[in-house]
Amino acid sequence: MLQHAFKVLISVKAKLFFSFLAMTVLLAALGGYSLYSITQTGNTVKDTFDRPLMAINFARAAGQNFAQMELAALRGSEVESLPELLEIFEGDVAVAKERSISERATPFFDELDGLTKDWARIALSGAASTEQSQAQRREIAEQVIDNLDIIVELQTNESFRNRETALAGVEKVKRYSLIASAAALILSFLLSAWLAVTIINPLKAAAAAARKISAGNLQTKIPEGGEDETGVLLKTLSVMQKNIAWRMEKEQSSRALAQTRLAESLENSKDAILLTDIDAKIIVANQQVETLFPDLAEKDIIGSDLAKHFDMNGAPLSVGNEFFPEDNEIFLADGRWARVNASRTEEGGLLMIWTDITHAKEINRNLMEAKEQAEAADKAKTLFLAAMSHELRTPLNAVIGFSDVIKMHLESQNGAEKHVELAELISQNGSQLLNIVKDVLDVASTNDMDNMNVQRERINVIDVIDYSVATMRDEISEKKLKLIWQGFDDVFVSGDNLRLGQALLNLMGNAVKFNRPGGAVKIDVALSNDNQVHIHVIDNGIGIASEHIDQVTKPFVQADDSYTRQHGGTGLGLAVVKKIMSRHHGELTLRSQAGRGTCATLTLPLYRNETSGLKSDETDHLKNIHAA
Repeated sequence: MLQHAFKVLISVKAKLFFSFLAMTVLLAALGGYSLYSITQTGNTVKDTFDRPLMAINFARAAGQNFAQMELAALRGSEVESLPELLEIFEGDVAVAKERSISERATPFFDELDGLTKDWARIALSGAASTEQSQAQRREIAEQVIDNLDIIVELQTNESFRNRETALAGVEKVKRYSLIASAAALILSFLLSAWLAVTIINPLKAAAAAARKISAGNLQTKIPEGGEDETGVLLKTLSVMQKNIAWRMEKEQSSRALAQTRLAESLENSKDAILLTDIDAKIIVANQQVETLFPDLAEKDIIGSDLAKHFDMNGAPLSVGNEFFPEDNEIFLADGRWARVNASRTEEGGLLMIWTDITHAKEINRNLMEAKEQAEAADKAKTLFLAAMSHELRTPLNAVIGFSDVIKMHLESQNGAEKHVELAELISQNGSQLLNIVKDVLDVASTNDMDNMNVQRERINVIDVIDYSVATMRDEISEKKLKLIWQGFDDVFVSGDNLRLGQALLNLMGNAVKFNRPGGAVKIDVALSNDNQVHIHVIDNGIGIASEHIDQVTKPFVQADDSYTRQHGGTGLGLAVVKKIMSRHHGELTLRSQAGRGTCATLTLPLYRNETSGLKSDETDHLKNIHAA
């Protein structure tokens, strides 16, 4: 506890506080004493000049009044005015007594009071006219006048003594003020010197040492400080100086170690590394440079010009080497391959790194051969799928056709109802099997499209729609749906006519398949401001829940269980459409609401060399179809 208190007392804050406190107390004491001295001097002046003069004046006035009283008493005819004059006299004596500053005058005031009463008793009595009374009155009057003179003289003497006291007090104040001012100056000088020694000088020493340390002189001597903040600062600065010196020594050691390790790394690197200075002189070249370029093994290239051995891209100048700038690759004369990376250093030199990629080239060549073999196998698979498509569809079409013939024959011959029903089932299942085979083959063929060159041509979108409408018209009529389609001006896109027709037929098939009896199917075409053609296929069928829209474009996925229970199919139609659109740089967009219908949109870029007169704007087609 005492140690902590001592540290607080010797702190810079405490030093400054107590120094200014001492100055403040000294100034307050000096000011207070000066105020006290001035007040005392003022009281002395008042006692010297105010009260004595008043006492003297009233005493003299009382003497004049008494003279008038004595004159009135001698005349006898003016006795009536004596009480008034006596009252004035007594009042003047009372004021003189009140203002008196001489204690020696008090008995004379008391005696004057008795003499005044005796004189008044004689002057106002009826026997005042006798000779004895007049003699007695004159004797008392002389005593009264003598007392007044003594009182005046005593006041004068006391006033003189007070004057001397006041002058002595002023001199004392002057003397004490000089002493206090000198003491204040001395104390201020001592406090300033103390603060300079304990605070300012250590701070100056710390600042000078910090400047020398920042200039790099880590050997500068830092003075030892005391226990206050300046001492802590100097000690901290000394520790900092040692830490900086240690860190610099460690950094130099680390730099030397790093340089050693860099040299070792360059020598142990599998890559050939070469470094030049700003003048394109070779300053570093590891052993791999000679290994990769054997013709340099006999030459001492360190210190030589880079231009004698390599160009600025890192290609060797010796005969038999071939440089491929697009890949920064070099085919060396001995059959090896190298990739070079040349870059500028911060100092303006060049850093060149050559990597031997001979093995990577061999792997790449093997991969290319494997790719060609895979493409050949894929082509064989495609041919197989085409053959299987023909071989599967032909017997299935025959089964469907013969079942229809049997059904028609039985119906015309009024055959057994059970036989007609069985023939109908054969036809329906054959059609369903044919559609499944068709969808599977379509998915396989569209997967191949990613690696196939699609023959692009100028296609009229209106012709594709007309063909699709004609193809689906019987199914639309069979389900008693309303078809809304009106021709527009010709609109041209670039693509595969067969594939675009297939995509549109799949969308129309879904619009018919998932519609309600008596519903509607609408086809619309619109152009956007960014020269995109939008083909909308809209129905007011069962629709798709929002959480299933992202899933229905995946192969073998349908919207939900209600689709699976009520409608057949493999769930491949929208997956096929999405594949076809990706190959045409287009997009399939679905907007739907469960129970209200679906709007499927094919978006394709407009043919570049054609313009269309189509001016229709996109509207909320799903809303229009319900209104229709």
